[in-house]
This record gives sequence, structure tokens and C-alpha cells, in this order.
Amino acid sequence: MTMARSLLPHMLAGPLGLLYAWSVSNTQYVTTGVQFVSPLAAVLLVHLVWLGASGRLEAGFAKVAFGRALATTIGVAVFTILFAAYAPMPAEAAPDPTSILVGVFSIFACLAVLALVIVAAAAILYVAAVGVISLVNRFKRRFGRRSPDSGESRLYDLGYVVIALLAIGAASLEGLTGAYSFPARDRASATVAVAAPPERVWQEVGKATSPDFPLPVMLKSIPRPVAVIDEGAALGARRIVRFKGREGEGDLILQVVSRTDDEIVFQAVSDTSPIAGWVRHKALTFRVDSAETGARLTVSSEYDRLLSPAWFFRPYIRLASFLAVDVLARDTKERAELKLNGARN
Repeated sequence: MTMARSLLPHMLAGPLGLLYAWSVSNTQYVTTGVQFVSPLAAVLLVHLVWLGASGRLEAGFAKVAFGRALATTIGVAVFTILFAAYAPMPAEAAPDPTSILVGVFSIFACLAVLALVIVAAAAILYVAAVGVISLVNRFKRRFGRRSPDSGESRLYDLGYVVIALLAIGAASLEGLTGAYSFPARDRASATVAVAAPPERVWQEVGKATSPDFPLPVMLKSIPRPVAVIDEGAALGARRIVRFKGREGEGDLILQVVSRTDDEIVFQAVSDTSPIAGWVRHKALTFRVDSAETGARLTVSSEYDRLLSPAWFFRPYIRLASFLAVDVLARDTKERAELKLNGARN
């Protein structure tokens, strides 16, 4: 009974925070800090109200509330990530995108990413708050009274909570029009050594990677390519990649806009894939340089990050982009070396 009572505020704060976040996801603020950071304020407020209703707003309640908010976000993250992990992956998703099951999987896939951001923000808030509270208490013990009364301590706690809510509010403004944003343009590249001459590598650059090429685990959990229409690598040639995921399906259309002896650039012409809501693809570049053992292939992707906050999504999307171009580079390398060995045999 005691354990159930202690879990009750978490069971209330977690769903309410997710419900608030889901309501924001249906607005124009879906890609901003309002969607990904402000739910932490809802979770924290629920715990504060619970402490007040149970008569436990005693000295030190701020640290208790911060700790409970962190515990709630960790629980939500574990639950949503496990659910999303065991849900069908994009390629195995039901063919009917309007089915209730696919809709539920899509919701939890989105909530899993949301939960990761919230738990990261809650951890930062908790560590910062505990550090500030410890410094303030040490300062008070050294220069103030050794035993401050309960009312004074609660006043300090109230100040900590107000500052925390203001910090969450400020972080939630990122990405809003007229507020502040960090640079969105980014780039990821991968380089591999190829045991084949450059001309052999160029032959394979003109052929798109098969959707059946093994993908890293991280890329399997997001929309991934299921079909490719390839027109080669001549100037003006197009490459149409069909992406499918829990969020739906669509095409990324690339076109060769520049080609030299060392480099070829595919520019993104249009993007209706599910990924288009997260990043705006700009260009995909292949560069082949001569090397002592054959050739050196570099594949680069240039894109605009559309999601905020930057402190979370910039490294997250950069890692996913690196893994994607690394797949392209390794596939081209394997095909070039396989063809060369086949020709020799």
C-alpha cells in the first residue's frame, strides 16, 4: 500500500506530461522547445502540487520535487522506449497507414524521442539545482545563522523552484519565431579507403545503395529506404529514394547538379519523406581521391536541422547522418572491391 502511494504521483505526473506534449505536437510548435522541454515544467508542477496537497512542503521540498521529476521522466523514457523497441520496425509496419495499431506505434515512437529529451533536461536541471542548493547551504552555514528557521528555508526552496521554472521556460522558447535559435545548417561525412582504382569506385558511385544493405540499429528505428529509382551519376541524373516508417512514407528526390573529375554533388530537389519534418536535406556529395592502396572515398551530407533544442538534436541528428553516409560509403567500397576481385578472378 505504501509503495503504491509513493508511485501514485509519478503515475499522475508522467501521463499528464505526455498528454501535454502530445497536445503541443498538434500545433505549430511541434519542432520547438515548447514541444520537447516545456513538458518538464508540467511534471515538476504536478509533484509540487502533490507535495502541497499532502502537507509535505517542508524545508528541502525543492530538492525532493526535482528528484521526483527526474525519477518520473526516467520511468516515462524507459516505458516509451521499450514499447517503441518492440513495435514493428518501418519495413515490417502494417501496409494500411490508417490502422489503429500503426497509429499507436507512431505515437510511442515519437514519445520515445520526446522522453529522451525530457529526461536529459530533467537530469541537467537536477544536477544544476543540487549543486546550487549545496553551494547556498554552505554559504549560509559559513556566513549566516547555523540553524535557519523552517520558514526561511522554505522561502529559499520557493526561490529554487521559481528559478527552475524560469529556466525551463527560457529553454522552451528555442525555435520559436521571434525568439532565439542556434545555427541549423550542419554537415556529416564519412571516409573509407577502397582497395580499387578511382575509376572503379566512380562506376559504383553511379549506382544507388540497395535498401537491403545492413543498417545500424539506430537507423532501423527511424524511417528508412525501402526502394530506389536510380538514373546514374551523369549531370542532371536523378535518384529517387522511397522512405517508409511508422510516420508514413514518401520520396527524397536528388539530382546531380555538379560533377568534376574528383567530386559529384546531388542536390535535394524535393522531400516528402517522413524525415522531412526533422531535417531539410540540402546536398549529398561523393568525392574520390587517389591513394597508394587504391582510392579514398568521402561521402558527405549537408542538411538543416529543424528540431529544437539544439543541445540535444544537433548531436543526435549528426550521429544519425554520419551513420547514413557511412552506410553509403561502405556499400560503395564493398561493391567496388567485389567487382575488382571478380574481374581478377
